[in-house]
Amino acid sequence: MSDRSRTSAEILVRLYGTIAEAAGDAVVIGCNTVGHLSAGLVRVQRCGDDTSGRSWERTRRMGVNTLAFRLAQHQRFFTLDADCVPCTPQTDWRLNRQFLDLVARSGTALFVSVDPAARTDRTGADLAAAVRLTLDGGTPGGVEPLDWLSTTAPRRWRSGAETLVYDWAEPWGAAPLAV
Repeated sequence: MSDRSRTSAEILVRLYGTIAEAAGDAVVIGCNTVGHLSAGLVRVQRCGDDTSGRSWERTRRMGVNTLAFRLAQHQRFFTLDADCVPCTPQTDWRLNRQFLDLVARSGTALFVSVDPAARTDRTGADLAAAVRLTLDGGTPGGVEPLDWLSTTAPRRWRSGAETLVYDWAEPWGAAPLAV
């Protein structure tokens, strides 16, 4: 039923409020919600499109970029979720490990999608270290992209007092086509 006395924004805020009220003490994760309208009504907001355990390029575009360009909303509107860090046989752990490291340092929500076939002593140790860092709140002071005005996938990041450089490119570079 339509209601011409209320805007779409008012209707969405009421919907988000109804969901939050019904959830009680449960953590509500907003996904495909309107960020500024869900602020204060969801505790965690999935801010980007899906990452991938099959195509690193999709994780670079959707995960790294979401973290870089939506990070300013973290802990101001909600806890930011840049989507899952994949650990799969189809994607290079060297690249996923960097994304894992950055998300853990950021203090944002850390979700991982682990294919048991990709588990090794190395991936297990990396995942455990990232979870410990995340549970400690990440690097004090968080992270900040430093070259975000000149690239679509920031490589240089401030993490506390240090500057980190990540290499997001696959050996052949970045894919220019849709992923």
